[in-house]
Amino acid sequence: MNASELNRKLLFHGQHEVTDYLRNSPLNRFLYQEFLVILSTSGIDVPVVKLFDEIYYQCVRIHYDVNPGIDLGRRYWAEEEAWLQSSEGAQLVFCAVWALLSVNRNPSFHKECFLSVLAPYLRNSAFCHFAEELAQKLQEYKIKVPERFPVMTCPVSEIFPEFTLTIEQEKSFWGYSDPQRDITMNTWRRTWANVTCNYAHSVIEKYVRLYPDPDDQLKLIACMKEPLYPKMHPEELCFLKELSQRISTGSFDPEDHPLLPPITSPEMEAEETGERRLRLSLEGTEESQNLDLAKRYREERDALRTQLEEMQKSHALELARLEAEYKALTEELQKENDKLIHWPSKKKSKPLPQANPGSNMLVFSLNDVAAHVKERFSKSAGEEICTMLYRFALEYGNLSEDTFKLIDSIMPAILKRDLPHQTFEFPNVSQFNNNPGTVVNGS
Repeated sequence: MNASELNRKLLFHGQHEVTDYLRNSPLNRFLYQEFLVILSTSGIDVPVVKLFDEIYYQCVRIHYDVNPGIDLGRRYWAEEEAWLQSSEGAQLVFCAVWALLSVNRNPSFHKECFLSVLAPYLRNSAFCHFAEELAQKLQEYKIKVPERFPVMTCPVSEIFPEFTLTIEQEKSFWGYSDPQRDITMNTWRRTWANVTCNYAHSVIEKYVRLYPDPDDQLKLIACMKEPLYPKMHPEELCFLKELSQRISTGSFDPEDHPLLPPITSPEMEAEETGERRLRLSLEGTEESQNLDLAKRYREERDALRTQLEEMQKSHALELARLEAEYKALTEELQKENDKLIHWPSKKKSKPLPQANPGSNMLVFSLNDVAAHVKERFSKSAGEEICTMLYRFALEYGNLSEDTFKLIDSIMPAILKRDLPHQTFEFPNVSQFNNNPGTVVNGS
């Protein structure tokens, strides 16, 4: 397997049928219609599903390439022609890639570099006008293009063969030679070196993150380690071993970070490692501060919410009390007026419910309710009960002064009950003297 095949399996292995692309994708349906027109007029003999595979692969590859604008003619253009076995097909693929990336409002630095180098190639292409029209239609029809194209990786077991060593093959590690194995290992080593920018640490981590399952990550690292020899590649093996330990212990960050420049020397590696540790330390400190600040905000929010609920209950209680007092005063004035003026008869207030023998109704006196609330209920519940009693007093016309005094006495009794009390316990009464001027010590 060469680097081109390996990269496609890792980044975007493609779909089997074009219908897989058209399902739930307005962008792909639009591209499909445009491809049908251009393929019928240009005579390009490339399946549409293959075009989709290559377009999405190139869009994903740009994100994982540390130098997408370098040697584009060989690494991208010529490779695409060889892969499709069609020069016109490769031109059509990169025209579509240019259109998709150019409509991005916030392109990354990698994409800008790629597009600036790709532009001269497209000017000499027969499909240059197709690329411009495609980009114009995408903007005119307001078709959403993803900011970052998703990867589609193959299972690790389908990408790499199982390396099982016979006794003779294992001897190669101890100074013996196995020509067939050496050829296989050298091929894999060159392939991996090409894909990972000569085993750059940041690039390796980026490819490992393609697989969210830690078991798959460890298998991928094992495949990278397989063609390396301890004496010839000590630094690469040391890093891969350290990365495997981080994954096994759960300390490998699953988030995808931007690629850093490839490592070319031990000094650059040491500098990158120091900067990475410093960055992680600063990020950890900042994250801790943010967590503390968020915790404090949540506590303040909960305190204000509790305070608001208490104010609402107190307001409802005060409103019910004032309403009851207002109605009592109104009825008292009405009685005074009735003595002087004979008004037409009005509807009487709703009578208090009476318990009938054998019924399920329970009738409690106001004194019993008030006494129970004073003894058992909390401040919050007491306010709600008082509000309810005021409402009932209004509804049933029981607006006497004694009723209001009894209801008003509930909250002070609850507050007095909940006050902290200090208790002194003395085994002997003679040990306590209430006279501040005299101190008596027990014998």
